[in-house]
Amino acid sequence: MNRLTYMVALLAVLFGVVNALVAVDDGPRRPPTLTPPPRQVAPSGPTIEVDVGGKSSSTGTAFAITGDGWWLTARHVADGCDALWIQTAPRKGLRTTEVHLHPNADLALLRTRSGRPPLRLASLAQGAPLRGENGFSLGYPQGQPGEVHARVIGQARLRSVGRYRIDEPILAWAEVSRQPDNLPALGGLSGGPMLGDNGRVVGVLVASSKRRGRVMTTSQSSIHQLLAQIPSTQVLVDNGATQALAQPVDGHSYTNLGASLRRELTVAKVICQVGQTRRRP
Repeated sequence: MNRLTYMVALLAVLFGVVNALVAVDDGPRRPPTLTPPPRQVAPSGPTIEVDVGGKSSSTGTAFAITGDGWWLTARHVADGCDALWIQTAPRKGLRTTEVHLHPNADLALLRTRSGRPPLRLASLAQGAPLRGENGFSLGYPQGQPGEVHARVIGQARLRSVGRYRIDEPILAWAEVSRQPDNLPALGGLSGGPMLGDNGRVVGVLVASSKRRGRVMTTSQSSIHQLLAQIPSTQVLVDNGATQALAQPVDGHSYTNLGASLRRELTVAKVICQVGQTRRRP
């Protein structure tokens, strides 16, 4: 397939994504099983525009990247909140003490006074996942435990307009399956990690197409740009303190993995409070 044919096909696949942001304040098709395409990724792709609407109280997903209280999530989960909590139990949570927003990507760093067992981030030297590679996003779609198995389609750009404006490189993925399989939408999974089959974080889920079974993740470069702004986290992430998963992830084990990481609070629900008394969730 030559480059022009590939770009036309990718644009057709992604056309329906406009305005399909996985906003955690969204209200509550089962995609076909795909055969992995050849391992190749175009160096660039179409631009997808999403409208970031007004902020209201909502939920999302975050995951621990250090053992002492640093978490990653999506910017649209954390931006505009009067108070943010990492939920630890019903009506209990860790209050965030710091929020650092990426200036040009849908990413945010959260800080709490105590931490949980962290995930390891993929290094830039490993490169972006290639077309056809598997990914597994874990978290709280619709505010409830759930996960998605997807495969890389290719690169694109995500342009957010509305409450804030950003323009960033992303990876587009085709859904293979979701759990529970009757999950109507993915709102609330925003900010969840996308894990490669070696258990390392290769992106953060930030958008989806409800009709076409597509999800979008931030690039690894955007993640490392945000971490570089906070020197203390850079040391904690890169000094080997975090551990990759003991077992590879696949289409059979990812549901159990999601349950385990949520139980350990490595992957946790984020509660955003807007325009109300700041109290525990």
